[in-house]
Amino acid sequence: TMIPEYRAKHLLAPLGLSFPDAALARTVEEATAIAAAIGYPVVLKAQAAALPHKTDAGGVVVGLADEVALAAGWAKLTADVAAARPDLVLDGVLVEKMGAKGIELIVGARRDPEWGPVVLVGFGGVAAELTRDVRLLPPELPAAAIVAELRKLRMAALFNGYRGAPAIDLEAVAKLVALVGAVIVSNPGLQELDLNPVIAYPTGAGVVALDALMTF
Repeated sequence: TMIPEYRAKHLLAPLGLSFPDAALARTVEEATAIAAAIGYPVVLKAQAAALPHKTDAGGVVVGLADEVALAAGWAKLTADVAAARPDLVLDGVLVEKMGAKGIELIVGARRDPEWGPVVLVGFGGVAAELTRDVRLLPPELPAAAIVAELRKLRMAALFNGYRGAPAIDLEAVAKLVALVGAVIVSNPGLQELDLNPVIAYPTGAGVVALDALMTF
């Protein structure tokens, strides 16, 4: 059973994973109230267990800077999803605060039938399946060993501050990877956990997971 993003985040946040401020809306009026409370700009994301790849169905609208843009974004999202998936009934739409740009990573874990729990970390975002720049790790690897594995990624030079950008907080990334490993080890019913993208920021600013999916 796949758990949609808003429910996955609700389950994972108390365990120490960091997500942007957000709430689920079922009407444009609720969305407007949520956006006013968390602050613009916001992103809208369609929510349903049967819609794991929201972008493919037009279920994500980003960069909404005010109430007028939010209303237009809501209309576009609901129309696009209805056209792409006329059979789908949404749980609602997640209204989420947009954060600053950073390095996009993917962090996940799955229960392999032969190997047991395995953790994955690498460069993420929409191109994750194309770049396949990832490392597979045992779930109980210490933080220092996780940092060493991160430095083996093909694009690891990006961590050091590419073209004058500040260096990325690899210790915070390693802490998240270890936490994901602990989550799958301690929850035998959990088959898969996928955080993509995870935004990694400069040292001291940590990491924030923008999307989360869980399969039980």
